[in-house]
Amino acid sequence: MDPSHVDPAVATEQSRQNTVTVVTVVMTFFGFTFVALRIVTRQFIVRNVGADDWMSVAGLVLILAYMAEILALRPNGMGYSGATLELDQMINLMKLTLGIEITYYCLVYCIKMSILLFYLRIAAERIFQILCKATMALLSMFVTVCIVVCLVQCLPLHKMWDLTGLVHGRCLNTTAFFYSTSGFNIVTDIWMLALPLKTLWTIQRPKREKIALFIIFGMGIFSTIASIIRLYSIRIFTESKDPFYDSVQINLWSIIEVNIGIMCACIPSLKPLISGAQRERARAVTKRSGYTLHSRDKSGVHSNSFKGSREGEPGGSSEASPIDGYKMDSFVAVKQQAKIGMSQPTHGRMPSNDATPRAFGSSQEQILAPVDAQHR
Repeated sequence: MDPSHVDPAVATEQSRQNTVTVVTVVMTFFGFTFVALRIVTRQFIVRNVGADDWMSVAGLVLILAYMAEILALRPNGMGYSGATLELDQMINLMKLTLGIEITYYCLVYCIKMSILLFYLRIAAERIFQILCKATMALLSMFVTVCIVVCLVQCLPLHKMWDLTGLVHGRCLNTTAFFYSTSGFNIVTDIWMLALPLKTLWTIQRPKREKIALFIIFGMGIFSTIASIIRLYSIRIFTESKDPFYDSVQINLWSIIEVNIGIMCACIPSLKPLISGAQRERARAVTKRSGYTLHSRDKSGVHSNSFKGSREGEPGGSSEASPIDGYKMDSFVAVKQQAKIGMSQPTHGRMPSNDATPRAFGSSQEQILAPVDAQHR
């Protein structure tokens, strides 16, 4: 057949399919790279891998699964009009769509949990911890409901890909389901962007560093924008007279959304990779301490991490100051510091007004002990 006589409609459909494929591979490559760099940083530089890091790895595995599912759509006519597809291709597309739905919901859950677990690393206030944990519980219930609904959206399930009308059963209103889940994801995206703002605003750091922190944490807005565009694609799909043709945009913006999301989740963890001074601080502190998720009685380091660190100095003590046991992190100023200094004994040491880390970055283990008042 002469290439110059290719049907323009078929050429357009093939172009759309190629676009989704290229975007999927490129975005997945970047997502993979960011997660790999995060694990290298945590494992070999900071030498302390946490739950948030493993959750990002789980998200990466699901992104790779999502890419495989999209590539499996290609030979079945992804992006082509239903008028040009064979019955077997349509059935295969719908079966793969079911798998994509479950993969997507689990993937978004892993990314958000990774971010919230990271927030717990830097949590300096009890209310911030409670809000993070409540959000985690809500997301866990949400993803469970989504998976169950996907598996029972049609009873029996194979009625979902019954295009002949011969299978008896019933199906849920998936249009309402997709709208509600997409809306929920957008709202929780915005909520999670707002969660750390108070902590960042009150951190006792130079203005330039504060601005950098706001930019780093605010990069998640790009994932939220992709979610909104995806919702618009769902609207086009649900109103379409040719859903096989119009479904391609949903996968396009879904893969963009999740990869941007996982990259944004990894960026705060990469500072020690590019900062020599940060690497040295991370290694020095990791040798002396271990890492646990923050709680009211646990810091980013053990409470005796600096015990005896100032022995022999004027005003020093062989016991750790009570303030050492509070949460001091590379992003967080210890807001309770002044209250503790006034209400609790200091064992011969006065807490400093600047007990915050000297540099911000990804390593939550970079902690600076309070400076003795008489050295100021």
